Amino acid sequence: MPTIYAFLSSWLMVWMPIGGGHRGAPPVAAAPSDPRSYTLAMPTAQMVSILKTELFVDSGRLYPCRGNPACSSWGHDLALSAPGVKVDGPRIVFTVHVSGSYAINAMFAPSIAGDLVVSAVPVARNGLIHMTQSAVQAAPTSDIVFQGFVQTVHGQIEQMLNDKGTLDLAQYLAMSAKDPKLPPPRLPGVSCVEPSQIQVQSVATDPPSSSVTAMVLVNAPAAGSHGC
Repeated sequence: MPTIYAFLSSWLMVWMPIGGGHRGAPPVAAAPSDPRSYTLAMPTAQMVSILKTELFVDSGRLYPCRGNPACSSWGHDLALSAPGVKVDGPRIVFTVHVSGSYAINAMFAPSIAGDLVVSAVPVARNGLIHMTQSAVQAAPTSDIVFQGFVQTVHGQIEQMLNDKGTLDLAQYLAMSAKDPKLPPPRLPGVSCVEPSQIQVQSVATDPPSSSVTAMVLVNAPAAGSHGC
């Protein structure tokens, strides 16, 4: 049976990046000469704004399977809309409305409509951000076909997210420091840094501010390094 694993993993890489900064803010300096700690925070409202401006650009919709060989044969007409991100205790929760036809086989392509809810607890491990304790479910307002589909595959999707839901935050911070056109996260005031200089120390949700925060340490360039 076809699944939604392929585009779930791509969503994760977009809504999970955490950090602070303003899109388009001009970088002004190279990485510090001494180790320096940064606490980066990204509100969930900003995550939603990035999703809408970067991905949901087809009249507020995203068609993740069009041109994607992993699911184009069965999910060409599936549309995602109304993305949402919130914090629930230690969990970050992503929601999206799914609608369209789902081609089970050449003779049967039922229409589905429902809200998919994906949540997980982010942790820092070995320099990467990992998804743990993942949970996938259909919202109660979803139609019965969609609820049945999600009920059938949610365990496999959750396992996939726990096993493969990772983000190399150091790599992304190095990229965004050099390219102000990339969305946050961004190291404030840093325009030149290599991934090897960045140590991700922790990541956690902050329910009072409805944001996700990360603490990173930026080390001085290694001796003899040519830098950026």
